[in-house]
Amino acid sequence: MINQKGKVIETIKNGCVETLELHDGSEYKKRHIKTTYGSQCENKEFAKQMEADGIFEEIIEKVYDVYDGFLPSEFMDIAELDC
Repeated sequence: MINQKGKVIETIKNGCVETLELHDGSEYKKRHIKTTYGSQCENKEFAKQMEADGIFEEIIEKVYDVYDGFLPSEFMDIAELDC
């Protein structure tokens, strides 16, 4: 598990879950399932989830730039080595 101020990435069987928590306590999650060719996300990007909640555009832009470009398949590969 990686915990970075406000963001947690947790491995689960055949995937991982990203959780992003804002200072007001709102939480956003993306669940990724490992596939033969990488991974598939079962949720919308954090920025899209926040946009639907009416979060301030400047925050959405930063979240998109910093967090929505994450490659979960790389993290899942590393997690498999941790036996």
